[in-house]
Amino acid sequence: MERNNEAYIAHNVPLFSSTTFNNANSGIEYLKTIDSLVVKHMFSCMEAWTGIAMQAKYGIFNEKGEQIFLALEESSCCQRVWCTNTRAFVLHIFDNNNQELIQIRREFTCCSGCCWCGSCPSCMQEVVVESPPGNVIGIIKQEGSSWRMNYVIKDAREQPILNIIGPCCICDGPYSCCCENKFTLFGSDRTTEIGAIYKKYSGFCKEAFTSCDVFSMHGEYIDVYKNILYE
Repeated sequence: MERNNEAYIAHNVPLFSSTTFNNANSGIEYLKTIDSLVVKHMFSCMEAWTGIAMQAKYGIFNEKGEQIFLALEESSCCQRVWCTNTRAFVLHIFDNNNQELIQIRREFTCCSGCCWCGSCPSCMQEVVVESPPGNVIGIIKQEGSSWRMNYVIKDAREQPILNIIGPCCICDGPYSCCCENKFTLFGSDRTTEIGAIYKKYSGFCKEAFTSCDVFSMHGEYIDVYKNILYE
């Protein structure tokens, strides 16, 4: 995806307000001090009004509810309309000093999303994680499965570190308030549970009229990410 990063940042990255997290130990170093994260998809009036997905913005918060990072999606309008969940994107993650720390990239795949075809190169979901941008530190790849979404997290040398197994059925929409969407994280042995990612219910209106989601992440796997970042 060709782009001018400086122009993109200048036009799309809002300044953090004085009420957000402010600490000298900010940036990627701050990950050393936390054990959980909450990721909130920010509400878009334009998306609610038109029904067309906008470029996503995510606030990333610590356990105290303080915003510590901001994530902005970069993608084409045509792919958001016609390709939706299979679209290509680059996710830019900034700290509270508006310094870009991490980039997460995904290329377009024609039929991604089916667990049965997860091992097919033209269908599997795959993202590349860079930190700082340009330096690959990890890859997340989908693996084929008969009934659940399976992903493997690998380091820069493509050695497996973690495995993610999704729920049997993903509940979504305004009437999913009683459902739990848990993505369990296992160690490389695929048996030791070390954490989980939960998709939380966002409220009736947000679930009905937008794609806003809230995710919480807890567990020892954050320590694994720290090891990847500071190798």
